[in-house]
Amino acid sequence: MMYNEKVLNEFYNPVNVGVIKGASGKGKVTSNVDKEIVKLYIVVEGNKITEATFQAFGCTATIACCSAMTRLILNRTLQEAEAITSTDIEKELGSLPESKKHSAILAQDVVKSAIRSYEKKQAGGKDTDED
Repeated sequence: MMYNEKVLNEFYNPVNVGVIKGASGKGKVTSNVDKEIVKLYIVVEGNKITEATFQAFGCTATIACCSAMTRLILNRTLQEAEAITSTDIEKELGSLPESKKHSAILAQDVVKSAIRSYEKKQAGGKDTDED
C-alpha cells in the first residue's frame, strides 16, 4: 500500500499520544471494518479543548489520522472541533488510499464520542469509560 510522505510522517512521528488522567472527556470507538480501536482524551477549559491525546490499536492510516486530528482540535471550541470532518482530516494528510478512508471517519467519530463524554459529565453523569 502506498502512503504519501505526510501520512508516513504522522505514522512514524505521531503527536499527542497517551492518556490524560482526569480528562474532561474520553471517547472510544471501534471500527466495524477491521476492529481497530481508538481512544481520545480531551481537557476542556472555557469551552476550548486545551489538551488532546489518543491511543490507537490500528493501521498506519488510523494512527496518522488520529495524530493529525489531535492537532486539528487543539485550541478549538467544542463546536469547532465537532465540526471537523473526515475530509478535513484527509486534507491535513494530503490524501489516503480509498481502502483507508474509514480511518479518517474513525478519527472524526472519536472526537464526537469524547465531546459527548464531556457533556455527560457536565450534566452530572458518571464517566464509565476505562483508561
